[in-house]
Amino acid sequence: MSGAASMAGHARGRWRPSRNICIGAASVGTVLLLWQTMSSLGVVPTVLLPGPVTLARQAVVLAGQGGAVPFQLEHDITLTMVRLLGGFACAVALAVPLGVISALWPPAGKLLQPVFAVLMAVPAIAIVPILMLITGIGNATDVTVVIFTAFVPIAVYVHEGVKLVDRRYYWTARSFGTRPVDVFRHILLPGIAVPLIAGLRMGMGYAWRSLIATESLTALSGGLGYSIFQAAQFFDTRTIYLYMVVIALLGFGIEALFRHAERRTAIRWGVIASGGSQ
Repeated sequence: MSGAASMAGHARGRWRPSRNICIGAASVGTVLLLWQTMSSLGVVPTVLLPGPVTLARQAVVLAGQGGAVPFQLEHDITLTMVRLLGGFACAVALAVPLGVISALWPPAGKLLQPVFAVLMAVPAIAIVPILMLITGIGNATDVTVVIFTAFVPIAVYVHEGVKLVDRRYYWTARSFGTRPVDVFRHILLPGIAVPLIAGLRMGMGYAWRSLIATESLTALSGGLGYSIFQAAQFFDTRTIYLYMVVIALLGFGIEALFRHAERRTAIRWGVIASGGSQ
């Protein structure tokens, strides 16, 4: 009986993600169908609401050599992702050590926690004018905005994760002369793994939205936000809607990757069972 119950539980665990995927696909399909119907029937003028079929045709044009700039869509996606990943890597390199230091060394914590709180309260778009004066218009401003928006969530989550680690393990290892790198790898990392991934997911979400907005103001040579702004100048709603869909799909994909990594990390370190129970 226990074996049958276990098999049934595993079957339900496999069915739950499949059911969720089907429900999600059905809801997206319904929205697309209603969208296309409204556009085809002229409920909303096509110039204001081009349908999904029109956007698909526009994607073919911009992804090939038929647009004003050959392979414009791929070019814009590549530029945006390079800015995002470059800035995000810098944010991680800064935030993780500072988060650990602020948690382990009380004076640093007292100094940095108010700074984190203040930075968290400042919208990224508010610093863009200052950055434009300092770094000029271009990639430097875009990358700096990514660093600014991703840094604080990552640092805060790492700080809180380290605070949850039992200090006795840390100080015992240090008293036996364990190297700091080994202390981090075997004691701190297991404790902060899940908060770290959660902070990375949060920071990436903030950075993604802020970058798209900043590109519309500061980018010089392309990017998703830049091309949306340029299309708006010519009332090119097909390109605007197409790029909105691309931004949504890329953002959803990034979020899904981090959620999967967060779940796998939680299972790896025993925070949740593989069946999904907390």
